[in-house]
Amino acid sequence: MRLVTRADFDGLACGAVITLMEDTVDSFLFVEPKFMQDGMVDIRRGDIIANLPYHPNCTLWFDHHITNAPAWRKHSGTSGDETIVPGKGGFRIAPSAARVVYEYYTEGDRLRHHDWRISLRLKQAIGNRKIEERIKILESEQMKFMLDEADKIDAAELVPEDVLHPAGYVLISMTIDGKYAEDEPYWRRLIDLLRDKSLEQTLSEPEVKRRCQKILDEQEKFKKILLERTALKGNVIFTDLRGVKNIPDGNRFLVYTLFPKGNISLKVADDSQRPNTTAISVGYNIFGTTSKVNVGALMEKHGGGGHHVVGSCRVPQNEADKHVKEIFEAIKE
Repeated sequence: MRLVTRADFDGLACGAVITLMEDTVDSFLFVEPKFMQDGMVDIRRGDIIANLPYHPNCTLWFDHHITNAPAWRKHSGTSGDETIVPGKGGFRIAPSAARVVYEYYTEGDRLRHHDWRISLRLKQAIGNRKIEERIKILESEQMKFMLDEADKIDAAELVPEDVLHPAGYVLISMTIDGKYAEDEPYWRRLIDLLRDKSLEQTLSEPEVKRRCQKILDEQEKFKKILLERTALKGNVIFTDLRGVKNIPDGNRFLVYTLFPKGNISLKVADDSQRPNTTAISVGYNIFGTTSKVNVGALMEKHGGGGHHVVGSCRVPQNEADKHVKEIFEAIKE
């Protein structure tokens, strides 16, 4: 069985829970949402998809993005009111996809009125290890804390201190960037650490420690680039990073501390994974969420998607200015 997920903190947190409960996961595929949307990923029967758009070939699917809600009805065979369907997966507009995965394994029995946690399928998947041991880990304070942090990070429920002086899982999340395919061994190691180790143990891992320190060391450089390439246009914080080489791995929320009067951001950059393609992202200012725009629905019109408060799309480079202008007009006040 293969786990197909996204290389961000939420995707790896999904992986931590799924690999705990599904011993049959024997390989991983890390992809970005746009590749799924464009049908460029070979999804096979038996695959588990988490934190990514739906594909009809998968067996289990977990997601929480508002733009993917219609696909859940198709996949689950329900009206969409059932947020968990054993053997199908789970979907709801939750703070993180990892939260949906967690609910699938901990609450499925209550929601479906049968003992899902000790079902024959799950017993067979676990093999020699007792199911009680897995459930004990799943419901441990350590796992609950990691899931709470996944919610906080993916829903951007942060305070200025988290952004200006990142630490803990927030800092670890900044070391993960799906555009670096060569980082796959690191992502797989993080799945193991998020599942098996405490935050303190994870932070003490040499590679995690090195990458966290790099983020902290490059924060000022990243801040300088943002100040040079960002302007406040009315209520919109507009950042244009096209043509900028060697952008430091940085804190994506830092711009909101630099331009606190804006209530929504529009960022444009070269797509590092596709030639002649521009990446566009829009998000509410996490410290001033007064915008009324449904960002996910807006980005869906431009070939992307996302949540109500944040989303992205990828467009051909020669059409980028047209899309940027249209998006700007839709989010300005």
